[in-house]
Amino acid sequence: MARTLTALALTPFTAASILATAALLFTALTRYNAALPLLAGAALYSLLHFHRPGNRFFYVLAHELSHALAALMSGVKIRKISVRRNGGYVALNSGSAFISLAPYFIPFYAVAAGAAYAVAAFFADMSPFRPVFTGIAGFFLAFHVLNTGDVLAGPRQSDLTRAGGVFFSFAVVLLLNSLALALALKLLFPELVSLKGYAASVWSNAGRIADGAISAASYCANVARIYLRKG
Repeated sequence: MARTLTALALTPFTAASILATAALLFTALTRYNAALPLLAGAALYSLLHFHRPGNRFFYVLAHELSHALAALMSGVKIRKISVRRNGGYVALNSGSAFISLAPYFIPFYAVAAGAAYAVAAFFADMSPFRPVFTGIAGFFLAFHVLNTGDVLAGPRQSDLTRAGGVFFSFAVVLLLNSLALALALKLLFPELVSLKGYAASVWSNAGRIADGAISAASYCANVARIYLRKG
């Protein structure tokens, strides 16, 4: 019950973040020259994804490593990691919603590529290679989005049940994916994205969505009462 109420409370923010992130993405893509490497990387992975839909090993690897990373961040001991072509698992001493849902909102390979670029930039001037990194980021962001979409559209995942149910999990996953993509766009196109403006947009739109939902629910309740009295 508590997770359901939490999901209901998050829903306006989830919807608002999706709208705000879509606007950010549209703004970035209108700067065609800057966005071309990102689009090229995303298009390349999309072709590979739909050409070889059965090759899931690298997704399973990222999925289980994301569980492990979330466990390490939570201070939970990892007892075993198993990765196979069509499935895997991470054996832990304990769990949490954060650990269960981590693979669905952490673009593992994109984060790894960003970390490698940041380390390299600490030692050398990487600005000539920024378009290459942007293309790699587009490739791995598309990898995350398409594979996560495939998994969530398929049979119910046990991760979602452990996290608190499908409704709660979808509200959290959509919200955190939107925030993660907004942050990625900020890192890739810092001059085009204002996180302050993004946060203000999410907050104001969430308020409007919540007000609209409350008004609609109140109207439906009043209509129902009228019909019940007539009955």
